[in-house]
Amino acid sequence: MDCEMLYLMEKSGIHRAEEKTALEPDKKYIGVYTYEEASGQGDKFGLHAGFLNRTLSNDSIRFESYDHLDMLCIAVVDLAVMKLDVPTMHLFIQENAFLIVCEDMAFVSRILEQISVYDKLEVSFGRLLFYLFDKLLEDDNSYLDKFEEKIMVLEKKIINDKRNKNYVNNIIGYRKKLVLLKRYYEQVNVVFKYIDLNENKLFDHQSLKLLRILSGKVDRLYNNVLSLIEYVTQIREAYQAEVDINLNTTMKLFTVITTIFFPLSLIAGWYGMNFNMPEYQSLYGYPMVIILSAGVIIASVIYFKRNHWF
Repeated sequence: MDCEMLYLMEKSGIHRAEEKTALEPDKKYIGVYTYEEASGQGDKFGLHAGFLNRTLSNDSIRFESYDHLDMLCIAVVDLAVMKLDVPTMHLFIQENAFLIVCEDMAFVSRILEQISVYDKLEVSFGRLLFYLFDKLLEDDNSYLDKFEEKIMVLEKKIINDKRNKNYVNNIIGYRKKLVLLKRYYEQVNVVFKYIDLNENKLFDHQSLKLLRILSGKVDRLYNNVLSLIEYVTQIREAYQAEVDINLNTTMKLFTVITTIFFPLSLIAGWYGMNFNMPEYQSLYGYPMVIILSAGVIIASVIYFKRNHWF
């Protein structure tokens, strides 16, 4: 695939155009370039080279509005991987030009082809922006549904596990992914709010309606992620409570055993002193000590059983 693509947007659809040194002001163009190629395209799209390079070097998700120019930076999140360092896509929208800078040009190319083939309405930059976001968010609902199922399976394992396995890593891993998604949807939500302001009047009414639908979807995804974070938090607290109960049970057992054998230690210490006790001379002294020790154990066990200490 070519490393750079230029398209001409007409009422009949989007068509591939030849690379030119300058764009005609009365026509609308879409440029798709990699980050390596984009730095040399500033003049063609009426963007200062320094501004373009500085903007492309900042990969934070954001929306910036200038005179006759809207700039968006959005993340291309791979839900299967969910890592901190994700590829981004920079969008520069003007009245007659839409510059897209991304790593995966095939992704954008498929969207442009989809608009050309299936969209029978008059195409516009606003509809193109809608299709880009719609494609980025199309699998998010199903992903979160599957994620919830994984959490439910983990919860069932924790409840049914009798060997008390360590589930801390699973819980932390799930929470980490959800926090990343939460941050992502928060940023996308902010971008949609700025788009809706439409300060440069670059988007028509129909496009804004479509984008508001996506904004509502992002808001629902965000609330869904918050619910899943709360769900994972509850599982973590329940798991920690179960661990604490098991630990308390173990400590309780050790305490009971220690309490039972403490009187025996006292007896052993008493008769271990280097004194000539009368019991030493008695024929029944040694058996009586044995009987006394056994009686202490039996009495302690009966007492603890009645009080449900074990």
